[in-house]
Amino acid sequence: MTEHGIVTAIDGKIVTVVLRMMEGCASCVNSACKTNRTGVKAYNRDSLGIAEGDTVEIKIEGKAQLSGALWVLGLPLAVFIAGYLLGRFLYPASGEGPAVLFSVAGLALGGVVGIFVQKGKKLDSLPRVVKRVDFSEFEPGSGEDAEIEARTCGYAEG
Repeated sequence: MTEHGIVTAIDGKIVTVVLRMMEGCASCVNSACKTNRTGVKAYNRDSLGIAEGDTVEIKIEGKAQLSGALWVLGLPLAVFIAGYLLGRFLYPASGEGPAVLFSVAGLALGGVVGIFVQKGKKLDSLPRVVKRVDFSEFEPGSGEDAEIEARTCGYAEG
C-alpha cells in the first residue's frame, strides 16, 4: 500500500509522516487517525534528501505486516497449544492443571520470543519512504484536511 504524507520530524533515518486523508477515510471506522492526525514512523532506508515540510510517498509492505503478526501472535499461539499438549502427555492422569500451566508458560515464552524477534527487525517492519513528491503533484485535501496540513507543517496555501 502506498500513501502520501508530510514530514513533520526527522530523527536520523526515521521520519515522522502525517498521512493525507483519502476518499476512503470518510467511511473508515478508525476515528483515531482522523481526529488526532498523529504521524507514523517511516524508515528513510535510501537516505533520500528530505526535510521537514516535504511531501513524501511511503510504502507499507504487506509482507512486513504479516511477518510481524506471525511472530507476535502466531508463535505464542502455537507454543500455547504445544504446551497444553505437552502437559497432557507428561501428566495424563493429573487432569487439566499441568496442561494449563504448561500452556500458559508456553504462551508467555512464545510472546517474549516473538517480541524480541520483532524488535530486532524493527526497521524492516516500518513503512519505507520511497520518494519525495513535488508539491505541484500533490493534490491538497479539502477543507479540514488542508487546514490540518497547513497547521502541522507551518505553510498555508495562497
